[in-house]
Amino acid sequence: MRFEETRTMPVELKKGWDYISDYRRWPDFYSGIDHIVEPDLCAWSEVGDSVRFRYRLLGRTVEGTATLDAYDEGKLVKLTTKIPALPDVVQEWHYTDLHDHFILRVVLETDGVTSFMGRLIDGTLLPRALEKDLNRTMDNLEAIFEIGIPD
Repeated sequence: MRFEETRTMPVELKKGWDYISDYRRWPDFYSGIDHIVEPDLCAWSEVGDSVRFRYRLLGRTVEGTATLDAYDEGKLVKLTTKIPALPDVVQEWHYTDLHDHFILRVVLETDGVTSFMGRLIDGTLLPRALEKDLNRTMDNLEAIFEIGIPD
């Protein structure tokens, strides 16, 4: 299963990159994430770094982990998110500089799971949840960048 969204963001690439790469700000824009767990123990600049987060899913809050798979400053972030009982989701965040703004293309991919409950979630709920979260996340980023990144 694959979802992709591309938007032109109304801010310079460096400012947008710095904001999105600051995992402490993820709850401000990433739909579903409501808290970073032990932020002082997290890192996010080298392959293998990880961030633990709390995520709202189907009315419950679960803990997940994002692990950095690739990091090319100003161009690409690739990560894998793991949430118990759900298939892993690989995310690619592609950045293209356009001087006073930038293009952000986000790709989410996940494989199916084999358990009965996993097939139920994967086949019915997960696709809608992933697509909805991706769209809301991009909407949130656009809105934040339009009004100005808070200090």
